[in-house]
Amino acid sequence: MVAAPFPLLMTRLFHSLPLLLVVALGVSACATVKRFTPDLSKIKLPKIKVPMPPMPNFSSLKKITNIIPGMPDTDKESVDDPQMPFNARGTLGYGHTLRLHVYEGSRSPKRIYNDVVMIDSHGVIDLGKAGTARIGGSTLAKAAATIATTFRVNLALGRTTTVHILSVEDTPVVSVRGDVISDEFIPAWEDMTIEQAVRVAGGRKLGSTAHGVYLIREGERRYFSSLESANELEPEPGDIIELSSDI
Repeated sequence: MVAAPFPLLMTRLFHSLPLLLVVALGVSACATVKRFTPDLSKIKLPKIKVPMPPMPNFSSLKKITNIIPGMPDTDKESVDDPQMPFNARGTLGYGHTLRLHVYEGSRSPKRIYNDVVMIDSHGVIDLGKAGTARIGGSTLAKAAATIATTFRVNLALGRTTTVHILSVEDTPVVSVRGDVISDEFIPAWEDMTIEQAVRVAGGRKLGSTAHGVYLIREGERRYFSSLESANELEPEPGDIIELSSDI
């Protein structure tokens, strides 16, 4: 094989220089970009939490009017029951005292329990014939569910069990649950509306198209086609506001 003349080699090399230069610059640019571009797989993005609306300034809380004769008019189980600070969005603990009404059935509901109970040092409350329930460390929403399960299982109830928590440490409360961002208990204030209660609890779940709402009072359910129409009734301590998820 005959080698190409030297002048011809130089000519080919000269014409190849632009291509070689582009390749070199490309490699250099890639290295530079890689060096200054962060590794996204190692970056931890902050978790975004939907902030809950602040609690209103409750200048006048509601009074509990449906106290059964013979029951204490304050949330004290006994003379040794301590007065404890209470936050409706916090967790329950030793010394917290709850006023409970429990109903069986949704049609012609029957009240099967009414008492004031205190959480003992083990986080337990005594529910009489229904046994005991451990609610220490729970939110009010979880405590209500635990109490309902305790009654349903231990008393072998075949009908719906509804637990109304009227007050905790003499703070009257209402429950907001169902098609909401999270089940909540909020203090009940004078002249409150159902729409206001739902707004304070955070409102419906994002993207929800439902609009129906139930007001559950003393075990009985009443349906409203919208929050606006539900405002004809003023919530009372112990009421459950349940937003429908499919109507």
